[in-house]
Amino acid sequence: MGPEFNAEMRCQSEWGWLLAFWLFLSGTAGALFLLYQVMGLPGSIGNLAIGLMLLGGGVLLLEQGSPSRFWRAVTGIRTSWLSRGTVFVVTFVLFGTLSLALKRVPAWPANDAFANALGWIASLSALMVVLYPGLFLSNHRSVPFWRTPMLPIVLAISGIAGASAVILVALPWLDRGLDSYRILAVGSNVAAVSAFCVYLVSMARRNGAASEAVRLLNRPPLAWFLWGGVFFIGSIVPVTLLLAKPEASSQFAGACMLVGCLLLRYCVLKAGVLVPAALAQKGFELLNLNRTNLDDLAREYGHATVGTPANER
Repeated sequence: MGPEFNAEMRCQSEWGWLLAFWLFLSGTAGALFLLYQVMGLPGSIGNLAIGLMLLGGGVLLLEQGSPSRFWRAVTGIRTSWLSRGTVFVVTFVLFGTLSLALKRVPAWPANDAFANALGWIASLSALMVVLYPGLFLSNHRSVPFWRTPMLPIVLAISGIAGASAVILVALPWLDRGLDSYRILAVGSNVAAVSAFCVYLVSMARRNGAASEAVRLLNRPPLAWFLWGGVFFIGSIVPVTLLLAKPEASSQFAGACMLVGCLLLRYCVLKAGVLVPAALAQKGFELLNLNRTNLDDLAREYGHATVGTPANER
């Protein structure tokens, strides 16, 4: 018999604000470029999307701790969503930058068509950038709270809400009317919060670690971020302002929405309750499980934590 092994549930502690900022910036930037392409927004919005993505890349380098760890992320593209996401980000930045540059310097007759083609390639990559964080998190066997197809949907809709919030903040420099952007902002905000609520309710109805994560979200300190940040500051305040006084408060409402989008990702990350992957796969009731001394389970649990190397995620 091996040494006694503790299989009690615990929250992941490796990922926090830095990864939350990266998920927020990448999702917002990707969705913003999509809106720029689909809605025919000014080139400054496309430039802003590229800038936000580059800023997010800098944050990700800080989270990784070493540039060498970042480059290793591309080595597992066939099996790792982190590696695929890195390729999506690089493709988006490269083709998006080329498209925006060509539109500024029309050198030959077919320039606009070529620039538009590059823009749509960048948009497809941007769409994958919006989707991949949820796919990346939901691929973790050891965190049942993340392991659901609902999470990519929640993060994608929240990315659109964040992009619409950026447009609201930048509206004075766009020289365009407010109405269409106000409708987009309110609709995406309500959709994001509604999807998040459905996600939380579905997780609360599960047994074990998923319901434990929801319980933690409803207790301090995470409850302050969830109820005060995501729901009140991020949704109730901006939606009320945009419906009641849109002309006077659009920038403030957009800023509030951005705070809510960031805190939503932070709450999802910090509420991730780890369990032994071998037990999670078999559907054990983890609330009734205390300890085990199986060496094989200990080894499986050791490799299943969130802190696995980047090329294994």
